Amino acid sequence: MRIYKLDIMATLRVKQIAKERGLTLAKVAELLGVHPVNLSTALNGNPTLTTLTKIADALGVEVVELFEQTNKPNVSGFVKVGNKVWEINSVSDLEKALSKAKEL
Repeated sequence: MRIYKLDIMATLRVKQIAKERGLTLAKVAELLGVHPVNLSTALNGNPTLTTLTKIADALGVEVVELFEQTNKPNVSGFVKVGNKVWEINSVSDLEKALSKAKEL
């Protein structure tokens, strides 16, 4: 089985949580001891677990609370199983492709 693309996206809620606590992102950056631009760059990029932990601590929440809660993960991509290419749009599609791969 060859995976061409698998994209699982998560949306951060840092700005929303900060606002709920009466804080601006500039104030959160100050609490973290970083420049607001560095905080923005981290949030718009791919923040590390260490960075997320520091942000969560500054906001007084658990790391998991920084992420938008969704019932279904956003999964998309293509998987080639044998000679067939499967389009993946859900976890169920991925499970079906995996099942077919196990049959090979």
